[in-house]
Amino acid sequence: MLKKLVFLFALLAMANAVTLRKWIASHEKACYYASADAPGKKISFYFAVQRGGNYDIDYDVEGPNNRQLFKGEAEREGDFIFTATQAGEYAFCFKNGLSTFTDKLVEFDIAVEDEKRDDDIAKREKRDEVMNSVVSIASDLHLITKFMKYFRTRENRNFATVSSTESRVWWFSALQSLSVVVVAVIQVYAIQALFTAKRTRL
Repeated sequence: MLKKLVFLFALLAMANAVTLRKWIASHEKACYYASADAPGKKISFYFAVQRGGNYDIDYDVEGPNNRQLFKGEAEREGDFIFTATQAGEYAFCFKNGLSTFTDKLVEFDIAVEDEKRDDDIAKREKRDEVMNSVVSIASDLHLITKFMKYFRTRENRNFATVSSTESRVWWFSALQSLSVVVVAVIQVYAIQALFTAKRTRL
């Protein structure tokens, strides 16, 4: 039983994960780093632009020795999992070069797998049903977390769209009301001028 509990806690702590939110100013480049202490480690990288502009940003991922692994321009979100080919520091950079004035809020998650894998297939098969259930639950939790991040991103973008539409409707209504008042005043003065002209002729 103790062995199962140890396995459970080890599984829950199998990844060193960091979830951050960062405002990227116009023309700013921000880089964050994760370290893999040995080749073969799984590294996951997720990001989504939550606010600002057209919800897009440039990114690039570099491995040790400044070797470029991924690069994208004007991307709204991304989700990558790759295997570290060598030990060292991996850089994850964002650049808000497309926007002249607008800052952008980026939420991102960097995780380095820290699970010790058993290379012996026979030993893997000896795990009982409880341990297999724990692995399955951990996988499901990871999937649920990804769905929650996706829906939160969609919620933020839809809320921004609703706010923008509400602001446009308000200004259009105010302009329309002002136009009605201006037209009414002009009509009053026009009718008054018409009757004044007739009296003058009489």
